[in-house]
Amino acid sequence: MRLPFAFPLSMRFLSRCCGSDAEAPGGTLPPTKSLGTGAEEECRPESRARVLHPDDAMDRWSPLVEDERMDESPASSTNHDYTIADLSALVKTGRLRLPQFQRSFRWDAQDILNLFDSILRGYPFGSLLLWEREAGEEDLRIGALEVRAEERPDALWVVDGQQRITSLVNVVDPQGMADPRFALGYSLRARKIVTINRNEGSSVIPLPDVFDFARALEWLRRNPDASNSAELIQDVARRLNGLKVPATIMEQANEETLREIFDRINSRGKRLNAAEIFDAIHGGPDRGLTTSGIAKHVAEKTRFGRLDDKVVVQALLVRRHPDLTRDLHNEFSPSRRNVSAFPEEDKEEAYKQTERALVSAIRFLQQTAGVPHMTFLPFRFQLLVLTRFFALFPKPQDRNLELMNRWFWRTSVGAEMLGITGSERDLRGMAKLVVAGKESASVQRLIKAARLTVKSEKDFATLLDLETFRTNRSDSKVILNAMWNKHPVDIRTNLPMTSDELADQLESDSTPQAVTIKLVPDRTEGAGSAANRLISFVDRQEFIARANAKTDLASLLLDKRTLGALQENRHEDFLRARSALLRRYLNDFLAARTAYGHEDSPPVADFVFDGGDPKEPLP
Repeated sequence: MRLPFAFPLSMRFLSRCCGSDAEAPGGTLPPTKSLGTGAEEECRPESRARVLHPDDAMDRWSPLVEDERMDESPASSTNHDYTIADLSALVKTGRLRLPQFQRSFRWDAQDILNLFDSILRGYPFGSLLLWEREAGEEDLRIGALEVRAEERPDALWVVDGQQRITSLVNVVDPQGMADPRFALGYSLRARKIVTINRNEGSSVIPLPDVFDFARALEWLRRNPDASNSAELIQDVARRLNGLKVPATIMEQANEETLREIFDRINSRGKRLNAAEIFDAIHGGPDRGLTTSGIAKHVAEKTRFGRLDDKVVVQALLVRRHPDLTRDLHNEFSPSRRNVSAFPEEDKEEAYKQTERALVSAIRFLQQTAGVPHMTFLPFRFQLLVLTRFFALFPKPQDRNLELMNRWFWRTSVGAEMLGITGSERDLRGMAKLVVAGKESASVQRLIKAARLTVKSEKDFATLLDLETFRTNRSDSKVILNAMWNKHPVDIRTNLPMTSDELADQLESDSTPQAVTIKLVPDRTEGAGSAANRLISFVDRQEFIARANAKTDLASLLLDKRTLGALQENRHEDFLRARSALLRRYLNDFLAARTAYGHEDSPPVADFVFDGGDPKEPLP
């Protein structure tokens, strides 16, 4: 039978549209499962392409007879609707698997917030595509959730929908809120999804508490002022729990069929290499942890920037022992274990714990020290010493955290005075001061090694070279961190720049040059100084054109006087005025961060005596 219609579709598509009754040159196609009304709609004559001559139709179809035979590459699928609770169960039982694509979880906090806002508004947000096949035993990392998954023959590998699944299951799980990107709540005042702010009290209920009835009741008990919003909370909970996420599960598919699917999915959004995606899924996830894998996971969890593999190796080594010159080949031999801070751990555990310690150290840098990104870090050894500290003391006392913050800033601003160059000698010297079982004594030794001598609190700026600014220099990075502490606004929105936005700007950079602009031309005397630098996501011309009296100038270390000089091209006047602003601010900022002149005493708890001896002997 000759077909009266011709259009560029494969035999597979014809079969799924027209079923077992459709004939093609060479015989009748075997029956396939129906794909529902969507496919049936496409088979109506009015939805097809223009009518061609029957012979023309035969010419179109004849090459496909040899290439695509449904009986040689069957593909079947079923449709399912999952609730968020269903997806969470699939994750926690290890049935749902996320292949390690080179592009892993990339959504930021705003993307995740937008997803949940769409859910509550009833907007469509797409479907999932899963592939049912076997999976081996492995440790899973899905967002902030870690799962030990057993080997199983019916695992569901995510082909499309990784960002949505990861967001859905993490946001409603209390464990997921450890990652700030997933820390969302519902504002009872604004009646919308918002990011969690610790100071919002009873006006915002965390989404994990909304999602779980028992947790919601407990939250209301702790926040009686919100009792009149119980009905609203119940309505939001109903919408979250009642959400149905459509999914298609491919139950039989060969490589050719999956490549076709990947190609079609990959034509949307940020393009990936289809072969790489397939190979990642077909081979399953990596069986063992690697240094590059740790770097990738740490970057995903913190958005601090991608650590160099060498840094990860150093972190693994210094965590176990401060001597980095040792032979790597025997790291896990009995003799090396005996002198390690963790003599019982094997290689796999060492890799896992190194990743955890790195994440803790970076969280400290971001949240306590105020370093937003790896490119802003004055010295690499600081991260590595902190990694050893948090590996040995996962939950340090608050006072010791405060003192470690002082140590960080004193080694940053006083590097020249202390003879610090960022060498492995500096790392070795500081790391050996951190001793297992001696938390406060270790902190006191580090503080002693970072002792500064300054005439007065107004002299801190003299410790930095303000006349020569280069983005790869440690003192210039100290200045950038001080500028970031002002919460500088994006000139386009007059809203503070966020760490996520900064990470996007610096995604593959090794220095912060991409977000550091010069405000006056290089030919101006003093143009190479710190006073001529600004953190900005736009270039000099656009910044000057957009800046006005309504701009939050103080956040940029500017004022009306300096802005006027800049826009009137009085460049030398601008540099003199801004230099004075910068110097005053740096003195105040660094005096506060280093806590210069303050007592560096250990935690009060360490002075609690029991039987006449202090709780922890101090150096």
